[in-house]
Amino acid sequence: MNMKKNFLILTILALPIMIFSQESTDKKAGSDAPKKIESQISTSIPVQAQYSDEFAIKNIEFSRKVDLLGKGDILEVKMMFDNLNDDPKDLYIFVIASYEKIEKTKSSFERPVPEKERIRTFVPFPNNIENFKYPDKDKQGNIKKDYQGRDKFKYIKFPKDPKAGIDPATQKPYRLTDKLLVVSEHLSKYRKNFFYFNEVAILVFDKDGKPVFRQLYKLKGYRR
Repeated sequence: MNMKKNFLILTILALPIMIFSQESTDKKAGSDAPKKIESQISTSIPVQAQYSDEFAIKNIEFSRKVDLLGKGDILEVKMMFDNLNDDPKDLYIFVIASYEKIEKTKSSFERPVPEKERIRTFVPFPNNIENFKYPDKDKQGNIKKDYQGRDKFKYIKFPKDPKAGIDPATQKPYRLTDKLLVVSEHLSKYRKNFFYFNEVAILVFDKDGKPVFRQLYKLKGYRR
């Protein structure tokens, strides 16, 4: 049975500049700097990237479906890119679906959310999660260790390789001439502690790999 539910309540959040930020001294994201040196990747995105005078995203739709193979529930994201001028554009596009639990306030009387519970589901599109995996460092820049002495890591909503956000149909950058439909799917697998998605982030980079747009959508409900 192909069950599909559309989300009813959608809150668009204007994110501060450091929402995707990681401690870094290199400001050359999207440049020719060696991508293998993760500590030199800047994940800052300019505030003005909330908006673009080059294109607009319209008719965005979020739908919840049941995976036909019974593996879990799928979030389908559809959006239409509208070119705002006559110049064709090559774009790299990422859509990240996640379930995140954050503290309601910064009050010292509120029980902090344990680190391992803050992000329970993280599914990017294109589906290369290693592109968003970064070392988890302390304030001194040392990589944290788990109880077995292994390096800890964290997921950040910024790709190590911005040019990996290609069109799966062409294996090339998305080509925006007039209008462009982009569809992504994100599977949240069934498990004992099942968490569906409550946030979606859209990141867009230009032909040079520089960030030109980002927006976060918070999913709060759906139509049965």
